[in-house]
Amino acid sequence: MKLELLFDRRNLYANNNRIKILYHRVIMNQANKKRLTFLEDDKSTGIILVWPSIYENQFFWSGLLRIYYELIITCLESDKSIFLVIKKERDINNDLKLINRNIDQLLRDKASLFQVFEAEYDDIWIRDHGPQTLIEKSSGNYYFNTSRFNGYGNKYYCENDKKLSIELIKKFRNLGNSYKKTIFEIFNGMIIEPGNITFNDNLFIINKYPLVAHNKLDWTTIKQILKENIEDFLGAEYKIINTAPISGDDTNGHIDNLVRLESSNYLYYMATNDSEHPDFELLKNLKEQIMRIDLKNKNIIPLYHDRQDVVRDSNNNILPFSYLNYIRIGNLIIMPANKNTTIEKRNKVRENFKYAEVIFIDTSELLNEKGSLHCCSMNF
Repeated sequence: MKLELLFDRRNLYANNNRIKILYHRVIMNQANKKRLTFLEDDKSTGIILVWPSIYENQFFWSGLLRIYYELIITCLESDKSIFLVIKKERDINNDLKLINRNIDQLLRDKASLFQVFEAEYDDIWIRDHGPQTLIEKSSGNYYFNTSRFNGYGNKYYCENDKKLSIELIKKFRNLGNSYKKTIFEIFNGMIIEPGNITFNDNLFIINKYPLVAHNKLDWTTIKQILKENIEDFLGAEYKIINTAPISGDDTNGHIDNLVRLESSNYLYYMATNDSEHPDFELLKNLKEQIMRIDLKNKNIIPLYHDRQDVVRDSNNNILPFSYLNYIRIGNLIIMPANKNTTIEKRNKVRENFKYAEVIFIDTSELLNEKGSLHCCSMNF
């Protein structure tokens, strides 16, 4: 009897998997027919943020409040939308009293640009588990895409984060926006966090290192999934780099610390000429890999880091600072700085982005949780 039950369960599991695969193929065929592409940052109008109150008992809490305050006012004063996820009954202005700040008047003035949604969550890194926006090339219609998430290879508890994406989609729809009903899951067969994808209209670049670390799949299988979903369904090209993470990074090497693609034919990469920088050899190898890739006349621009850009915590551990971890919303770039970033260095970085307005925010305290601006936001 027990043996029969075991076979029944195995058959049920196999049938469920077949149904999921067939359903995914149907959805992907729809995506292929619709000629969908991911919404590029320069075409986005706002970002989702998750209020960092889960860290209110940490020594860097006041620093996080400053960073999020600056993020919110920078976006709203630039007429960019903010969709803020908070814990139930949380009062952000009450939190901001700790740093003698208040945004009541700004929120009244920019009410149409600011929405709050109460939800449970495990961390603030919405980039890696929040809903991405897909756009239909012919009609301009918007759709949502969801991603699987396992806490960076099961390093962290993430059960609430796994549910948050669908809850946010429901909230967006209740607000009466233009997103269509169908929800896609482009990379259905594996874990690939959006923070490990940089893209423009026709090219994706992905780091192999976290793909292998976060999936129980061999590289041949992963490559097949990438081909089916990027080349066949989205009609784009993809390139792979393979590098370990920069010092302090707990994502196993997300691309958004290393390489960023812009639709204006620019490719930026993290670089250093300073042999005292802890990632000197890693970044030297990254440059060599990029130069070997056929990037079809892209403007390849290094963003240089030196020993002054190395940020350490109170225990002298290196934290993962990179100028590449910036947010772009339309014509606005919000660039991370650190406590050592000089005005001269800011100006040098700014010179590489003359097509956009660049505003710097010191993210030193945010780095204590191993991430920066791009990691803690999701464009829409």
